Amino acid sequence: MVTEREKDIYNSYLYATRTAQGKPTRFRKDFSKLKDEDFVALKKLSSFFLKHKHVNYRDWFAAPFEVYSKDEYFDLRFFNSRKALKCYSIFMKDKEVSNPDSDDNIEVLKDGFRYIAKFCITNSITLDEYRTHYTNNMPTCLLHLQEHRLNFYTLHALDVEPTIKAIEKDVLEFIVKDFYTIFARTRTKFYGSAVLKTKAKETREKVKQIVEKQK
Repeated sequence: MVTEREKDIYNSYLYATRTAQGKPTRFRKDFSKLKDEDFVALKKLSSFFLKHKHVNYRDWFAAPFEVYSKDEYFDLRFFNSRKALKCYSIFMKDKEVSNPDSDDNIEVLKDGFRYIAKFCITNSITLDEYRTHYTNNMPTCLLHLQEHRLNFYTLHALDVEPTIKAIEKDVLEFIVKDFYTIFARTRTKFYGSAVLKTKAKETREKVKQIVEKQK
């Protein structure tokens, strides 16, 4: 049986595939004749997305078309592979660096601060305390970056550079490949942004007030 959530996942896959080809999408409604291999792949994807709730379906399926070629075909099984994960990581990094004032980057920044607010409230810490908070000997903000809970622009908005400088380069490279290169590029774009920097300041202040009211 295919659940409604799994139907959404499958149709997100269709949307990404058809959009890459410049064709309109006809969403699937009847799943009674779904191929066995697609059924198994869909169930695996459903479990993956349930475990990694921060991953957006459409970003996951769009990634290989941007990294490899829009002319290539990727079956549903591909999206359960390590290659799919690598494509997603590259795609998200490129999208983040390309235009700081894009709607996507502003929304990701806001989502990041929402997640931080929940974390602070759950752990009874302030936003300022979050900036230097550690989880298992690692700055919590870097773990959240690795999990794609927040992006580099959120790190700049939090002004956590002193915390990051205390971490060895090899560790940072393990968390995110080419960490310092991406950090430097996004920092330049953040402070030169026309919209994002202002939105970040406003969002940070709102989150700070929300968290303080909960203490």
